[in-house]
Amino acid sequence: MQISITGCGWLGQPLALRLKSCGYDIVASTRSKQKCQALASLGLHPVQYSLGDNIHSKALGVMFESDILILNIPVGRKNPTIENFAQHMQILLEQASHSKIKKVIFISTTSVYGNSSCVITEKSPTNPTTLSGKINLHVEKLVTKYFPNNSSIIRPAGLVGADRHPVNYLAGKTGVANPDDMVNLIHQEDVINTIERVIQKSLWGNIINLSSLIHPTRIQYYTWAAKKLGLPPPTFIAGSGIPSGKQINSDNSLQLLGLRFKYPNPFDMLGQYP
Repeated sequence: MQISITGCGWLGQPLALRLKSCGYDIVASTRSKQKCQALASLGLHPVQYSLGDNIHSKALGVMFESDILILNIPVGRKNPTIENFAQHMQILLEQASHSKIKKVIFISTTSVYGNSSCVITEKSPTNPTTLSGKINLHVEKLVTKYFPNNSSIIRPAGLVGADRHPVNYLAGKTGVANPDDMVNLIHQEDVINTIERVIQKSLWGNIINLSSLIHPTRIQYYTWAAKKLGLPPPTFIAGSGIPSGKQINSDNSLQLLGLRFKYPNPFDMLGQYP
């Protein structure tokens, strides 16, 4: 089976290598010509592609000869073409629907749920408040429009890996808001394990929530994490001390997948940092 992955960066490249190790042929897209060479050296079939490129280009043909398409292109906060993101994704999906692509996995985000202060399950209503959340929800609807019974939407919480953790952006900052909001994080390896399981078990037509099972407050967790890594802890504004905000629940998704998280607790997600 051949699988195409659009966006082979921080998440996409290790995902590609995992699926390759499972015996799949992998077409890996990246925006950089230099990165194409690096992907080729790893035994992947690279395609240079940026969202918005001419989708009918002969060079992109191989991307649409796969059985499965994994859409892993983040909206990005500083993308100057952010307003065109959904339009370009629609063009991509329409082309895929007329190609050999049979199944689609879209890596979305839990921000589609908005800021509701409650437990969030896969059946909770969506109410995005950020532009990224609104665009991702629109793309989700496009995915289910073009591949109604042959797609799965994966909604990860905040992504963490051995070399990536949000405490690095908060360290030393003052006046940090929302001290009592609960933390919703998911490790890179658990996202990759989920995608692999969706493919292997043919779990199509599903929405999958991914977040750790433990939800400390921001002030508890990021103060601890900063000290653990020898970083200056962030200073939060005064809060009530009562946990609030949304709590992403992954129980139903884990049952569907037949998986256990490798990192169910965010206190185990710090990894190795210099």
